[in-house]
Amino acid sequence: MSGWALHILHLISHICHFRFRILDFRLVFVLLLLQVAIAWSQQNPFDTTAVRSDSVKVDSLRTDSLQAKSDTVKSSTGVDTIVTYTCTDSIVYHFPSRTMSLYKNSTISYQAMELKAEQIGIDWNTNIVNAEGVPDSTDTLHGGYRGTPEMKDGGEQYDGFKLAYNIQTRKGKIDVGDTKLDEGFYHGEDIKKVDSDILFVSEGRFTTCDKPEPHYYFGSPRMKVKTKDQVVAEPVYLYIADVPVFALPFAVFPNKSGRRSGIIAPAYGEHGGRGRFLRHLGYYWAMNDYIDWKIQSDLYTKGGWAVNSLVQYNVRYDFSGSLSGNFERTILGEETDPGRSESESYTLDLTHHQEIDPTMRLDANLSFASNNAYQNTIDYDQTLRQLITSNASFSKNWESPNSINIGYQRQQNLRDESIFETLPSLHFNHGTSYPLRRKKIPEGSSELRWYEMIGFNYSLDGSNSRSKQKVSVDGIKTNINGIDTIQSVDDFQRGSAQRIGQGASISIAPKLGYFTISPRLNFSDSRDFSSTDTPGANPADSSLMVTTTTDEHRAGTLSSGLSFSTRLFGIAQPNMLGVAAIRHTFSPNLSFTYDKQVYGDNTNERRMYASLNISNLFEMKTIPEEEGKEGKKIQLLNVGMGTSYDFTADSLHLAPLRMNFSTRLGSILDISGGTTFDFYQLVQTSGGGYQRVNTFLLGSEGRLARMTDFSLSLSTSLSGERKKSEGQAPPTDTTRLATQQLLRPTRMYDGMPEPDFSIPWQLRLQWHYSESKIPPGSRASSIDAGLEFNLTEKWKFSVNSGYDVINKDFIYPRVAISRDLHCWLMNFSWVPIGGNRSYQFEIRVKASQLQDLKVTKSGSDKGY
Repeated sequence: MSGWALHILHLISHICHFRFRILDFRLVFVLLLLQVAIAWSQQNPFDTTAVRSDSVKVDSLRTDSLQAKSDTVKSSTGVDTIVTYTCTDSIVYHFPSRTMSLYKNSTISYQAMELKAEQIGIDWNTNIVNAEGVPDSTDTLHGGYRGTPEMKDGGEQYDGFKLAYNIQTRKGKIDVGDTKLDEGFYHGEDIKKVDSDILFVSEGRFTTCDKPEPHYYFGSPRMKVKTKDQVVAEPVYLYIADVPVFALPFAVFPNKSGRRSGIIAPAYGEHGGRGRFLRHLGYYWAMNDYIDWKIQSDLYTKGGWAVNSLVQYNVRYDFSGSLSGNFERTILGEETDPGRSESESYTLDLTHHQEIDPTMRLDANLSFASNNAYQNTIDYDQTLRQLITSNASFSKNWESPNSINIGYQRQQNLRDESIFETLPSLHFNHGTSYPLRRKKIPEGSSELRWYEMIGFNYSLDGSNSRSKQKVSVDGIKTNINGIDTIQSVDDFQRGSAQRIGQGASISIAPKLGYFTISPRLNFSDSRDFSSTDTPGANPADSSLMVTTTTDEHRAGTLSSGLSFSTRLFGIAQPNMLGVAAIRHTFSPNLSFTYDKQVYGDNTNERRMYASLNISNLFEMKTIPEEEGKEGKKIQLLNVGMGTSYDFTADSLHLAPLRMNFSTRLGSILDISGGTTFDFYQLVQTSGGGYQRVNTFLLGSEGRLARMTDFSLSLSTSLSGERKKSEGQAPPTDTTRLATQQLLRPTRMYDGMPEPDFSIPWQLRLQWHYSESKIPPGSRASSIDAGLEFNLTEKWKFSVNSGYDVINKDFIYPRVAISRDLHCWLMNFSWVPIGGNRSYQFEIRVKASQLQDLKVTKSGSDKGY
């Protein structure tokens, strides 16, 4: 090529402000360009009927043009980075008008924007991109067009029949468009993007259903979409299967994942005894990155209501916690119903976890509730929650073996209204230290001297506790309708107790050959104070009176002991049937203890006893499947037993022998159990009862021992292989952490559990049997079973129940049916028999942002 031709080409490219980079056929393109006469006429950039005299077109019939064309360009009108574009047919440049056209499978990428369409036109004067599809009579999904525009911009996706977009200002318009933002899909006859995060939609609809014809949607003639924030529509209509269900003058929909402030939509339903209701109506307030607040309310047509509040906070790596409360007024029945009832209940929960520094930590899990808090419910877990436990602790550790713990404990029984509380409890511990050990052991000396193994330990404990228990008081005079009667009344017995104790011990554990000998010496001191207020009847006038009794104890006890322990191994190596070796580990432990009260209420009290405990562990190692790999280690059987002998008892010196065992057959069946044997004779008393006497069975009946109790448990859990979604990869730890939110707002009403359709079936079986041989004897046997299976890919059935084999009675049977309705989910739960006979039914939207869009109905024999 002559130098003047190259010069002209270089000049033309500078005038038009772009350069050609059309892969490896640049030279071919240049030669073709020089053979085309350049004219200065205007033409439709989408007109492909002929090769124009005023444009440049790449020959689509050449063999080298069958591959994708690509180029990059820089514009002088404000586009500040490279624009990349490709197509599979041809690229047409029109220099006078500074326009360009792409044909067939065309794409343009600029910054975070990527556009795909069958035909794309670009005007570099205005930086406006026009895209559209081409008619195709075989297409049934896009209105008879193929290659309709698909644009992604900053994680958002827009689809339509025609698209005009300014790549510099990021404003545009879509005719008959669809947009996907997070979990939602937006459709509009006309979509205008007026800002980087503002869309105006006419004749629009919003749904979380990804079907071309969605199963449900919210329709509105006017919508304003603020990406990653919210959607405002007025008015709005809910359509199900294209049938309008209800209308609202306006509505605001969340439009971003994670935490966001906004109104919590209510769920509508019907309750068997409380009427129709609106539940969960409230507001969620994300105050900042560290704290949020959710308040909700329930309203019932028969007069009941409830208010729920939840505050959560989380400062990562420092502290986190929550405060939640509930107050509910329950009204069952109409005002004219004879069985109408009214009640009030409350719950309060507080959690706080804080690592003050690496040596200090504060933890609290506190729960308080009225005694009727979990009565008016058909929720299985809440029905069983009748014991509420609270605890809090502050702990501090030092580099030396010292630590302190200050705690609070509380137990509340909702059935009998009893409360046991300890505030505070104090525990200080000086861990084992070796005061006689050298600070630096000389080089070459690896063994410790005997006195360097002497350890010292000290502990201090204190507590203040109180209790409240309901009791029935007989013989109390009461006045009913002006008439004095004597009857029983319920009242509470209250008590308080304080205790402080301390102890110090010295121990050593030298090893002599195969045996470990551990002598120890311990001294403990304790002081106990108690006071009890007991209600009773006044002998004078039968009125209720309270009697207070106090008690005080102090004791100092000196304890000494000596223990011997070892481990013996037996190994067999059959190397057959896949078994490489079988090992038996025999671990006996024999200890002697002597306790003497040196001061206190009973200085003559002393006790000397010996204890023997034996452990047997049987293990198997398999032959490796491949050379160079380790075989599997399998635990076959674990058997333990223990007894003791009291030298200072006046009779019955030998304690019963307790045995326990456990094993696992592969990964299928777990077996465990235990039994107790008594060495003494059992005789019947004159009152008809039975008691042990100081006569060995070996001498009186010729047998070593008699079984007093026995228990056996078998359990198994099986499931089918979890189905993986197409292209799904198992989550890594990094992925799990990345998807965790700083705060996770928990729903005040969790409703029914989410069914997992990816597990085709699950089976859980457990059988427990126990028997007491002490006359008159007793037996208990129960089966707990659960079966869950997918009848089809969309239907899941589950059955859970317990069965009392002895009494031949079912224990809380439950049947659950779930149906995957694509973007909706149906759940039905039924308790067919028993005192908690009830049902629950709900249909709800799957998407988390519309989780309260549901219809529920429930009922029970109890009226709620």
